[in-house]
Amino acid sequence: MIHIWYPARRPSGSQGSAYLPGAKKLDEDAAARSAMLQEFESRWPSIVSGSVQSHAIPGAPAMHGVFPVVLFSHGLMSITFCYTAQIEDLVSHGYVVVAIDHPNAAAAILFPDGHVRPFRHLPSAPSKDPLQAMIASASAEVQIGAEDVRFVLDSLTEQKIPLTKVMDLKRVAAVGHSYGGTLATRACQLDPRIKACISEDGAVNPVGAFIDYPDKLPFTQPFLLIEIERRSPTDEELSHMKESRAQWEAYLTHKRLQLESCKTGSYDVVLSRPGMRHASFGDELLRSGASNPAYDADNLALIERIDRSFLDKSLKHTTAPLLDHSSEGLSGVTVEHIGK
Repeated sequence: MIHIWYPARRPSGSQGSAYLPGAKKLDEDAAARSAMLQEFESRWPSIVSGSVQSHAIPGAPAMHGVFPVVLFSHGLMSITFCYTAQIEDLVSHGYVVVAIDHPNAAAAILFPDGHVRPFRHLPSAPSKDPLQAMIASASAEVQIGAEDVRFVLDSLTEQKIPLTKVMDLKRVAAVGHSYGGTLATRACQLDPRIKACISEDGAVNPVGAFIDYPDKLPFTQPFLLIEIERRSPTDEELSHMKESRAQWEAYLTHKRLQLESCKTGSYDVVLSRPGMRHASFGDELLRSGASNPAYDADNLALIERIDRSFLDKSLKHTTAPLLDHSSEGLSGVTVEHIGK
């Protein structure tokens, strides 16, 4: 299932739309309702009622022009609309965002024919080594997600929908958060039609910045890993993780080697600002208001600026002072040029 956001002029007198189209239908399905309550918690009734609005105008006339395209993938057990703020920001700066709800990863998906697909794990093969079983399962699920991205790009290239007239399919990026970021990197390895790649906090311990597959395909496009700073775990934390200090250090070393193998023009951006966390990339902290609303809004705005700076440089061929001169007034942000 995909949803598309595109640059449009706001029609006179128009109002925003429901934050999550089809929320009432999802609420009628027991499994979907359970997943939505877990995701949205106390805000779910307001979302079902339609009182939570987005800025999008369904069916608004597209602006004239041809715009670069972002193929966006959500995190595990999440959905596209949990990233509405980030998606709307990209579109308001001249991108078409094609957001993919991945059937084996989304909390629940409502299809146009009315049927609901709740989250379900792929069955994993039995193994005596739980860690290797986990890595094998994750690798398989990420591969499927990457093939989803390629299928969507194939479908757009076939121009079966009218909106492709405003899409520049020679300027395409794959962007994702968490699981979505990991599968975006795999899609980029598989498909040179994708010209830029962003993984938002998608590094995975113990496999690295991205999953190593037997084909060892390299990146042909610049890559941005934007991640939350994680301090070295204590011995107690490592014990809880069932990981030795040597394994942790091996993970960091391997991750570094992976990043150094990327294409020139790639970046590793580490965020250490107050309140920055894994959930800062989506709408969750803004919706809940449970922490510090000022920090949460500022942190998401910073993430959006960094993503746009990278995409503008990679797809619009502009300069990227935020990345290339980041020491100028950006506290809590470390930018490292990577690649060869």
